[in-house]
Amino acid sequence: MPKLKTHKGIKKRFKVSANGKVSHKRCGSSHLMSHKSGKQVRRLRKKSTLKISAEAHRLRRAVRERIGSQPEAIEAGKLAALAEAKSAETATPSAS
Repeated sequence: MPKLKTHKGIKKRFKVSANGKVSHKRCGSSHLMSHKSGKQVRRLRKKSTLKISAEAHRLRRAVRERIGSQPEAIEAGKLAALAEAKSAETATPSAS
């Protein structure tokens, strides 16, 4: 069976972070900006992440990067590790 190819159109438009989050440029920020408010223009400059995990999974499969990752689980694990490290630090203060 041959190698699977990445979807080049999706690869150009979306980026997968190290944790598996999928980010993209917001639509409506290319031209015709004169009638939009400054607040809207500033908001459109920033990248957006996909909230729907099924869509993110579909795009990760098309780009062939970090296909099986679960960003919510990774984030929860990081927060738990930070909380554990903080509690261990406060439980045994170092004598100086």
